[in-house]
Amino acid sequence: MKNPNCDNDKCLSSKGQVRVLPTGGQGNAILCAACFIHEMKWRRERNRELARDCQFKLPSWESLKVYET
Repeated sequence: MKNPNCDNDKCLSSKGQVRVLPTGGQGNAILCAACFIHEMKWRRERNRELARDCQFKLPSWESLKVYET
């Protein structure tokens, strides 16, 4: 099931809240909770391979701004 307001494709529901995840520069990703979890897992794995100064930030779901549709 794809949430039409989510930018990713790991959605578990076609409804639900989405939040704004900064991606660097002026870019953002609009993600549902399931896609956010998937993205944070990917970032944690990737951070193991990157130098500290190049690592992705790992914000909490609660810290992200709710995307108003």
